[in-house]
Formats: sequence, C-alpha cells, structure tokens
Amino acid sequence: MERGAEMNGYMGGILKVNLSTGAIDNNSFTEDFARMFLGGNGFAVKLIYDHVPASADPLSDENAVVLATGPLNESPVWGTGRGHLAAISPLTGYFADSNFGGDAASRLKRAGADAVFITGKAQTPVYLLIENGTAQIKEAHFLWGKTTGETHAILAEREGAGIETAVIGPAGENGVLFANVMCSGSRVSAAGRCGIGAVLGAKNLKALVFKGDRKIEVADEARLKALLASRLSTLKENTQILNTIGTPFLINMLNTRGMLATHNNTRETFAYAHDISGELIAEKYKQKNIACHRCPVACGKLVHVPEGEFVGRDVKMAEFETIYAFGSMLDNRDIVSIFNANAMCDQMGIDTISMGVTIAFLTECMEKGVVSAKELGYHLEFGIVNLTELVRLTAFRQGIGELLSLGSERISRRLRKNADRFLYAVKGLDIAGHSARAGRSMGLAYATSTRGGSHHDARPKYPDVDEGFASQPEYCIASQNYTAIGDSLVLCRFVMERGFGIRIDEPLKDALKYVTGWDLSLEEFGRIGERIYNLERLINVQRGVERTQDTLPWRVMHEPIPDGPAQGRYCPPEEFEKMLNRYYTLRGWDRNGVPTKHKLSELDIS
Repeated sequence: MERGAEMNGYMGGILKVNLSTGAIDNNSFTEDFARMFLGGNGFAVKLIYDHVPASADPLSDENAVVLATGPLNESPVWGTGRGHLAAISPLTGYFADSNFGGDAASRLKRAGADAVFITGKAQTPVYLLIENGTAQIKEAHFLWGKTTGETHAILAEREGAGIETAVIGPAGENGVLFANVMCSGSRVSAAGRCGIGAVLGAKNLKALVFKGDRKIEVADEARLKALLASRLSTLKENTQILNTIGTPFLINMLNTRGMLATHNNTRETFAYAHDISGELIAEKYKQKNIACHRCPVACGKLVHVPEGEFVGRDVKMAEFETIYAFGSMLDNRDIVSIFNANAMCDQMGIDTISMGVTIAFLTECMEKGVVSAKELGYHLEFGIVNLTELVRLTAFRQGIGELLSLGSERISRRLRKNADRFLYAVKGLDIAGHSARAGRSMGLAYATSTRGGSHHDARPKYPDVDEGFASQPEYCIASQNYTAIGDSLVLCRFVMERGFGIRIDEPLKDALKYVTGWDLSLEEFGRIGERIYNLERLINVQRGVERTQDTLPWRVMHEPIPDGPAQGRYCPPEEFEKMLNRYYTLRGWDRNGVPTKHKLSELDIS
C-alpha cells in the first residue's frame, strides 16, 4: 500500500478491502474531495452513498463498513484521537455512524490510512492488519468466541505491544442487532450505536489491528499552537466538571430539572437519582482519571467494583447514557450493578443504551400485561434486574436474550397488542438519555436524526426556561450541520463545544486552516456540514425514509410528563407537524422530507 498524494493533515489514501476476494487496494483522493467531505463521517457517507446499493441487506456481503479518521487526527489539536465507523445499520436499516475515542484511530492514521472501506465476507473468521503502508487479511479462528478484552490481549501478544485494535465480541459474532465495536487505548472506547459490530460479525471480521509510526504534515504549526494556547483556559474551565466527575454529573442535574427518563420514561424524575449519580461515584468508587489520545479533558474514570461479576477489579466507569439506561429507566438504584453491566457489555461488545432501554421496554410490556413471564420464560420487574445475566444471554442469544437481541422496536412488532405505545425509540434506534418531552429541541432532533434516537446529530441543551417549539427548527439544523463537521474532522464533541464554541465559527475554522492550509470562509465551512447531512438523508430516502419515519414515540406526543419540574411538557402532534414543516422548508426538502434537486445541486451532490 503506497502512500497517496501528499496533503497537509492527511495520509492521502483510502484502503479498500474486499473480504470475499481478498483484494486490497489503496486509492488516493484529491484535495477537492477532501475539501468537500473533510474525513471521518464525511468520507464514510460519501463512500457508502457511492458504493453500497440502496437494496443491500445490512448483514449481506454488499454492505460496507467504513472506519475513517479526519485531518485533525495526529495534529496538536486536543480531542482528535477519535475515529468514526459507519455502515448501513442492521438495527434500523438506515445509514448509521458511530464515533469512538481511545487510541485506535490515531494508530490507524500512523499506519498510513485515512480510511478503510470494507466489503464482502470472508469464508472463515479473519482479522485485518494494517501496518506502515501494508495490509494483510489474516486467519482468526482462534479468536472467535473470545471477549473483546481477550481478543485485544491475544492480538497484542501476536502482533506486538505497540498495536491498537477495533474488535467485536460474542454479540457481534452472534448477530445481536445492537452489537458494538470496542476500540483500544488507555481509555477503551465503544463505537456503540446502531449495530455495526453485527455487520463486522456477518463479514467474519473479528478485528482490525493498527500498527505504524507515520506522521502527518501540518501547514502552520506555530499559529496552530498559538490558537490552542489562547483557547486552553476556556477549554479547562468549561470541562472542569468532566475532569472531576465525568458525564455522570448529568444524573443529578437532569433529575433536578425533571428531565431524567425513569421507569421506561413513564416519569422523568427518579427518587434515588443520588444513588447512581456522578457525585456519589466520585466520592465512593473513583480510582483515577483516564483520557483518550492526547486529550487534556480526561472525562473517563476507572472505578473499583466491590461485588458482582467483576468484583475486585478496576473497570471503566459507566457514562451518563449507560447509567440512565441501566439505572433510572429500570428504577435501578444499585450503581455497582451498573458498573458490572457496563463492563459485561464492553466484554461482550454490546451497546449499553439499546441494551438498557430494550430491557426497560420489555419490562413495561410485562408490567402492563402485553406479555407474561410464562411466555418469555423469564420474569422482569422494575427495580429488580439481574443485568449481567441479561447481557450475557443477549450476547449469546439464549433464552430471553434471543428476543432482547432484536432491540425494542422489532420486539414491539412481534408482541403487537399496542406494545408500540411503550417504545422509546425513533427509526428503530433506542433514544438516548436526553428528554424528548422536556427538552423541546430534542424532540425534533431525534425525529430528524439520520441515525434515529441519537443525541449526537443535534445536541441537547438545557435552558432555564421553556423555550417552546417555534425556534427549534433553526437550532436543530444548525446543530446537525455543526456535528457533521465535528464527526468529519474528527473531533471530540466535548472539546469542540467547550473549547471552540457551540457553533460553526472562526476558532474551529482556523484550527483546520492551520493544519491543512485551506482558507475556507465560514460559509464554505458550514456548507460542508450541510452537504454531509443531506447525503446521509439521501441514503435513507433511497432506503425508504419519508415523512412518516420522521416522528416520535407515542408517549412523547400524547402523554404529558406526570410530575416534577417539567410536569405537563410533551410534544403534541400539531406542534410537531409545525416544526417538521418549518424544518423541511429550511432544509430545502420537499414536504415528504426528500432533498430537492435544487438543494442537491447547490451542495454539489450529483
């Protein structure tokens, strides 16, 4: 694999791997291509749009998995040790992308590739080694059935201690529709959402291994470092709570505002929120901070597990989203059980959000008489949950785990009997821990997200007053375009928002300029995000998405929050339709949510 065209910030090559034929090619790309799509998510969506048929089954040979870095990876810019994975999701059937931290993406870039595009299916289990300009498909039968931790350890012994990896666990091998990909580093990270682990499992690809020491060129390192120095105090001040407590600081904050989904989102306050809070974790269980590659924020933590499956071990702290899904959504106040469940999900390769929300959905179905313990062969009850057992059963699709492995929306189709009224999902993806009822912006954000119930397309906000619905379409579009840029650079969301600002502005544009040498206008910069988001939408439209899929769960639109500080809030259908109409108009889409030819031409999308 020869290095492609020299460009500041890039290695210049996209590695294309066909697992069916064994063919490996390195394709260079032009500077015009890079300026249109940046990297990361932008490269991924363009490659999938160009090469994956709209009719492709997500678990077929035709689907592709793209792992991509961005122009800021391996530059001095903080928070750029992240990478991006994308595919057509087996959980939703639509375009899906998932961001991950740790050290794996940086090592991929050092190994000489800006992106890897994987198609086909190996006849037997394999792993892919990318090392300093070469790539090999290697036999991996000895890894099949291993946990993610075991897999990384075996590969490190086999290929050398300097490697980083992206691996699947038993859940990906067994086709769990929300299986994830675990990425190595001092802070192990998950490309958690939408089931990309199952796509790799269907391709018999157990792992990707990255090894190398290549370096990028930066256009103006002196000015870049001066820019970073001028923003560092702002970053540190704005991320102090993430450094000391981490993302679980949101538990108490959101509960106080009446925005913490509880008991499968029948309520939005949890009486025992403090028992699962970041403050309590920091006081009783935290051992030390851990950080992704070259990140000063260090929002990750190691915690000590006093009992349960991982007793006596220091494991990665559960993030806010995991605590919401395994905690308040299940009326579970046992934080240690959540530590154990989170660690088990990481070892099995399972998305914690979909796992917890799916259990909560099925538990309410049992509570409301939609399905019985006798029918399922398992009793589920709020407040009393054997989480690690349920995770293991799901990973191996045994017993009740066979049903849970489908995710909540597919389960609801099987159960019928109005089970869909208890769903907390959009486009098949279980909603993250930012209220779709109390947070006015998040309702429209989830509905129009290309991924579904993701909080990483448009970002949550928590104003002190109820903002109402009228201003949300403008905010939603601006936020979606902004996050598309961040996921293409590829830049940590916390660093981007809290170090460079919450909108597309000069500091972020200048960081890109000093790395690449491109002097983009703010309008050009913003147009990149708009182009990428429209291309994601176009993939989904070709796969059947229209207005009817841009909607919210029944409960969000018909059941006001029953009590607490946000009592009475919900998203009435008539208000939602007004927002959606306005959103489509501002986007330049027709009334069914299809990008118009004029809009696509304006964005140079053919």
